[in-house]
Amino acid sequence: MVRPSRTASALVVHPDPEIREGWARSLEASGMRVTRCVGPIVSCILDRGGARCPLVDDVDLAVYHEPLLTESFIARLGATRPRAMVIAARDRHRMEGDHEPAFVRVVPSGV
Repeated sequence: MVRPSRTASALVVHPDPEIREGWARSLEASGMRVTRCVGPIVSCILDRGGARCPLVDDVDLAVYHEPLLTESFIARLGATRPRAMVIAARDRHRMEGDHEPAFVRVVPSGV
């Protein structure tokens, strides 16, 4: 029996709209469905006492701008036990002028 393939999904979290869009385009070019978020510095359900983040709950991979992943935010995120793999990333400016994520580390689940 052949199973229908499911498109992998990602969440890109970066406060800068140009970089966020570049990262999203990079992941979309690899075939992923991408959701975008400005991050916890603006408005975050986890910072307002929410038990879950619907954006993280809906994806396979969550790519965060590394400085957003403070110890306190990682603790709040970890308490939600996300199914998504959480990755810290820095910006890589491509020669063509676009941005792409440079993965720095995997954030351990349940931290």
